[in-house]
Amino acid sequence: MIIVVGENVADLIPAGDGLLRVALGGGPANTAVAAARLGGAVGFAARFGADAFADQFRTRLADAGVDLSAARTVDAPSAVAVAAIDVVGVARYDFWLNGAADFCATDLAVDLPEPSPGDILHVGSLAAYWPPGADAIEAWLARWRDRCTVTFDVNLRPVVLERHPDALDRLERLIRLAHIVKASDEDVAHAYPGSEFVQVAGAWLARGPELVMLTHGGDGASAHTAGHAPVLVGAPRIVVADTIGAGDAAMAALLVQLAARGRHAVLHDLDTTLRYVCATAAVACTRPGAYAPGPGEVTAMLGAS
Repeated sequence: MIIVVGENVADLIPAGDGLLRVALGGGPANTAVAAARLGGAVGFAARFGADAFADQFRTRLADAGVDLSAARTVDAPSAVAVAAIDVVGVARYDFWLNGAADFCATDLAVDLPEPSPGDILHVGSLAAYWPPGADAIEAWLARWRDRCTVTFDVNLRPVVLERHPDALDRLERLIRLAHIVKASDEDVAHAYPGSEFVQVAGAWLARGPELVMLTHGGDGASAHTAGHAPVLVGAPRIVVADTIGAGDAAMAALLVQLAARGRHAVLHDLDTTLRYVCATAAVACTRPGAYAPGPGEVTAMLGAS
């Protein structure tokens, strides 16, 4: 099973005439939904708030086939983000997180499930950095790393760096715990301004991961492994609606490949893996909001590219 740990976020997106529409999001929640839509067996370990957003989050995940047996409801608000979309469809966010259900728990460790050997444990985005919940997540990964595959989506938001000065230290610790790391060009630029992407990937690989996958927006994605030249696959040409959830869809595609084919097969056929990842992200970008593509849409995009 793929066990995703992290947050739900209600994205408020401009809808014209001064109006905002709600799009259900949150990086880990988007990843869980997208992986389930692609056919993965997915569980989501999270805390839901006690508000109307939480009811919608639960319905969204359950309708996609995500197992919520490790999720809990707490007396706290849901996380909210106000999005601004630029002229090329790229989203920027202003997060409202103080006291939100996903980050305020001091006893999160009791809610994190005991995985079975061979499960994939996935963390990323805000919950991976935001204490006190992030402390419990880190300890959970350290406990189960030797029996499971740990994947980490860096997804480093400026709000994390602004409010948590130790975020880069935590990022480095999570890199050491992960077998597979995924990051975007933007993540690397936030974490290490002025650094070359290839150099950062090499430094991360030296800390222990077997694979670092970097996404490059319209230029596709690259896979980096120790001792080998990077593998680069270009992105399909599409008309972009927006990029909301594109990185989460890419992460979901990688998780499904790992679950279906195994770590060994993915590492030894990186071209196939990257093509599937890029096709999935491309489909997500053709629809507004955090759209989760179905298998048929990804297959069609692969055939067209």
